[in-house]
Amino acid sequence: MGTAPADVLNDRLRGLAEQVRRTDAMVADGEPEGVHDLRVALRRTRSLLRTYRSLLVDEARGEAERLRAESRWAGGVLGPVRDAEVMHEQLSMLLKEQPAELVLGGVAARLADRAREDARSGRERIERLRADARYARLLDDLDVLATRPPFAEVEDAAVRDRLRKEWRRLRRRARAAEAHPVGTPAAEAALHETRKAAKRARYAVEAALPLLGDKGGGTAALAEQVQDALGAHRDTLLTRSLLRELGVRAHLDGDNGFTFGRLHALEEARGDAAAAAYRTLRSELDRKKHRRLLG
Repeated sequence: MGTAPADVLNDRLRGLAEQVRRTDAMVADGEPEGVHDLRVALRRTRSLLRTYRSLLVDEARGEAERLRAESRWAGGVLGPVRDAEVMHEQLSMLLKEQPAELVLGGVAARLADRAREDARSGRERIERLRADARYARLLDDLDVLATRPPFAEVEDAAVRDRLRKEWRRLRRRARAAEAHPVGTPAAEAALHETRKAAKRARYAVEAALPLLGDKGGGTAALAEQVQDALGAHRDTLLTRSLLRELGVRAHLDGDNGFTFGRLHALEEARGDAAAAAYRTLRSELDRKKHRRLLG
């Protein structure tokens, strides 16, 4: 008969609740990947409760909806902190790779000053979050929901129906993005929506892997590759925005802005490469083997 779908989903939720607690402790200890790992744990939890919400027992649905909203709130606090970490890690590495004769003016000092400013702001955001009774209640109530357990006994077909819907959503978002001229704000927004849909599809498939068998890993990996390519592309939009801001400020201060322009061009090229990688993956989303697996 195999593993019961409800057992798979309930085990997944328990594991995610434990992961949230573990990564919250990492954040408290100031571990380098703590913010990233906590944000992912909350996002995976929210995705599980959203994708499989129709499979929850009736009495758990209201609480699951509330916890989805609360985890979105907490993730929204963590998001800018993690974005700043990624941005400054990338720019620090990129600057170190440049030949000394091409690093002109006070670019290193300006980037370092901004990194310290953003790190200080990030620590303050995290301290406020962890001191908030709302956040403490989120963690406690998630533990309670995970131990009840909330997912009902359902047929395997019900899980696969949810997976098909997430995969269709991803393909629909990908098609919608193709309707906009490359590089326009509308195209960037549509690609961001595609990335979010890829993330949802990946998490949905990963949660159901015990039911899908070995082939499910390939489908989850494709969604992850799409997510990563579009994520790298989006990251360069953030770095380019910061580089332009700091370059303009350097110019107004009478400093040499050459290196900011060089770094901007390199990040633009990285963004183009990420977008090209996504386009290579795009046709894979329509492959019948993925739809057959989920159906």
